[in-house]
Amino acid sequence: MLKLSSTVVLLLAGICVYLISIPVGTGVARVVLQSVGGFLIGTVVVSYAYELFMREEVEQRTVGLMDDVLSQRIDAIFPGANRFGFFGFAHAASRSVFDELEEGDELLWLDTYSPDVHLYRDALHRAVKRGARLRMLAIQPGCATLSMRAEEISTPGFDPSTFDERAQDFLEVLEGWEDQLQGAAGKLEIRTYNDLPGVPMYLHLKADRVLAGVTGFFLSEPSFDQVHIKWKVAPGGVLEDLRTHFERKWQRGAEVVARAESISETSEASEVRLGG
Repeated sequence: MLKLSSTVVLLLAGICVYLISIPVGTGVARVVLQSVGGFLIGTVVVSYAYELFMREEVEQRTVGLMDDVLSQRIDAIFPGANRFGFFGFAHAASRSVFDELEEGDELLWLDTYSPDVHLYRDALHRAVKRGARLRMLAIQPGCATLSMRAEEISTPGFDPSTFDERAQDFLEVLEGWEDQLQGAAGKLEIRTYNDLPGVPMYLHLKADRVLAGVTGFFLSEPSFDQVHIKWKVAPGGVLEDLRTHFERKWQRGAEVVARAESISETSEASEVRLGG
């Protein structure tokens, strides 16, 4: 839209030119002056009419058209992308997802543990205080799956013993946040698993519907800073399958707690509930 100063100048100029044409008699001069004045006045009127009545709809249509074109291009390069909801690659799992969570949103988090947990502490706390719910599934310290995953990793410093210590430290960090989040509008929950992890995943839900997601791979390198895949909503796409997998695993996580506590009264609980 035209700036206010430019709009005023054009409007006044158009009015002046049009008024000057009135005393001018008939002929080309009057026609030219009236045309110029009418053009300037009309430009201002059309600009405001577009801003007030059409701009939002036009922008929405433009964005929708661009999304369609982009989707077609992606699908041409990666056949099946639209059908399954493929949306591109990411160098690493984005921690900005915590800042994107609004009141009532939910994050489903599945991984072994997070070595950079302290880097997103503030963002996570802000999300919970805004009213978001975070459900995190982490690997259970001491389980056989943890040892097998550690043995897969070729990077030094991820031997089973060290991996187990770091997984335990991760859970203890979250426990330490419990008091800090008391009374928060949202909620942070964590459960552990001791079966196959599947893939690391981070799903963003809004109004109980999956909005977007990111998945990684469990290969021979630590997964957190390796290539990830971004997913978007698609009817019958991958996002819904990922959520179904997470929910089933979440329920099994609760059962793991019961079994672990029945085996040893000294074992630490595999489920930690944080927040308000």
